[in-house]
Amino acid sequence: MLPKMQKKKVLLITYGNRNHASSRIRALNHFDRLKDVFETTWIPRILEDKKAGLFNGLFFAFTKRLQAIKLRWTILFGSFDIVFVQVMFLPAWCLRILKSKGALICFDFDDAVYTYSKTDFDAMMQYAGKVIVATPYLQQHIKNYNKDCKVIFSPVDTDAIMPLDNAQPVFTIGWVGSQWTLHYLESLVPVFKTLAGKGVAFKLLVSGAQITIPGVDIECIPWSEKSEIEALGRIDIGIMPLNNDEWSKMKGGYKLYLYLAAGRPAVASPYGINADIIKNGITGYLAESEDEWLAAFEKLQKDVVTRRNMGVLARREAEQKYSYRVCTKQLSDFLNN
Repeated sequence: MLPKMQKKKVLLITYGNRNHASSRIRALNHFDRLKDVFETTWIPRILEDKKAGLFNGLFFAFTKRLQAIKLRWTILFGSFDIVFVQVMFLPAWCLRILKSKGALICFDFDDAVYTYSKTDFDAMMQYAGKVIVATPYLQQHIKNYNKDCKVIFSPVDTDAIMPLDNAQPVFTIGWVGSQWTLHYLESLVPVFKTLAGKGVAFKLLVSGAQITIPGVDIECIPWSEKSEIEALGRIDIGIMPLNNDEWSKMKGGYKLYLYLAAGRPAVASPYGINADIIKNGITGYLAESEDEWLAAFEKLQKDVVTRRNMGVLARREAEQKYSYRVCTKQLSDFLNN
């Protein structure tokens, strides 16, 4: 009988809790699926999101400080094979201690975090044995600092998100995001106004933010994991507008992965990884100018057959490239190599 393999001990450090998208998608969900491989100790920067009110604000600040103390205590006195750091910058002295104990430090991020603080970023790159990023564009930049850098896409749960053949009574355009990223959606306000002015029947379904556009039918719903899945089942297409700047070009394409998993074609700005994810005219459309956005919307609003055919191919892409089945195995192999 073969001896049972001993699990590697992992210290998982995340910027946020489960309601923080990057922490949940790129870290927590992975290690939930790898319990047979890793013994994981998770320390988030915060226990819960800050709520309104003086007491809740003080409680949030107090628990945040306690988490910082807990993390430093764990680094000083704990013993781990792997320290997986999602987005956060650790102090240099913490990194030195972890390195002296022989821990493999893995730094994971999905935005241009090197723009935050060059000193802190350089320290992470100096001590990280491995780096994981969300796009080839980030990888190209990080290769200047760390050669052992791998692209692992921000995965979607293709078991929870299923394509539903339920075209809406009114053509529904969906956007999933937050108030922090609403400015991307707001860049399309002139397009939506023009579309409504031309008499095109459509609805905008927004998950995770609040927006009003005069003359446009909009429904805004608060974000939760459950409501996100429900919203994806209620849209006909999804959108991901971006700005043509460095920060936007380095972003991961998680919104697009969600739409593809739901079997919905998407329309997206042709910047960064968007241009790699969307196969123009096959799983959706790439649109830069207002005229291109309008043409894509009008085509998809009128042509139900094209929408359905694109949706089938979109779902296939999600299953083959962007699912947890694929991406979690990539992560496990990379950490164990």
